[in-house]
Amino acid sequence: MQFMKWRTSLIMGFIILGILLSTSFYAQQKFHETGPASRKEDLMNSVEELERERERLEEELMELRKETEDYEKRAAANEGILTSFTQENEELKKAAGLTGLKGPGVEVTLADSVQLPEFENPNNYIIHDYDLRLAVNALLNGGAQGVDINGQRLISTSAIRCAGNTVMINSTRLSSPYKIKAVGDQDRLLKMLQEDDGFVQLSQGYAKTFGLIVKIDKLSELRLSPYEGSLRLKYAEAMEAK
Repeated sequence: MQFMKWRTSLIMGFIILGILLSTSFYAQQKFHETGPASRKEDLMNSVEELERERERLEEELMELRKETEDYEKRAAANEGILTSFTQENEELKKAAGLTGLKGPGVEVTLADSVQLPEFENPNNYIIHDYDLRLAVNALLNGGAQGVDINGQRLISTSAIRCAGNTVMINSTRLSSPYKIKAVGDQDRLLKMLQEDDGFVQLSQGYAKTFGLIVKIDKLSELRLSPYEGSLRLKYAEAMEAK
């Protein structure tokens, strides 16, 4: 009986010893797994992962730089087109009289006679629309870059029409004296005024006969305002029969 108790105690002791040895071995294994060598391996893995991430970011950066260069090239091309278009548009507006203009030129003054003899036809002693057209046509033929009359800029659709004792230009009523300003080569403009048959007849014929005032001045700088009227063309329309 005592032997059985002793045997049982011995077996229990071996069991407890086995448990203790197993626990000690497991603890040692965990220590080795989480020890300096394991931490070094984890650190190397982290470094390798960061290097792979850096390489990926570098590739993305290269792609973004390439896209940026493409955008810059396209923007530069578009800017060149825009600049060219803007310059061309400004030239067209300038030629059309839609921008202000300054430079050397001549000023032609036409004015009614200061005296009106009794029993004479008064129409012979005033400046008419066709007199203004003679001067304007001569100046344009002389290469004028721009022309205005009493501040009214002339464009391709401008009309000079008689309106009683006054003249209508760009739907604006003007009266004598009429100052016609033309920007351009002064010598060429003067030469054309001297050689144009219609204007010569006005300045040297009618002016002397009826006392009309014709004066020509060379000016080093003239300033012309831009045309500010409507560009819409208006046509006559037939009325419906009632």
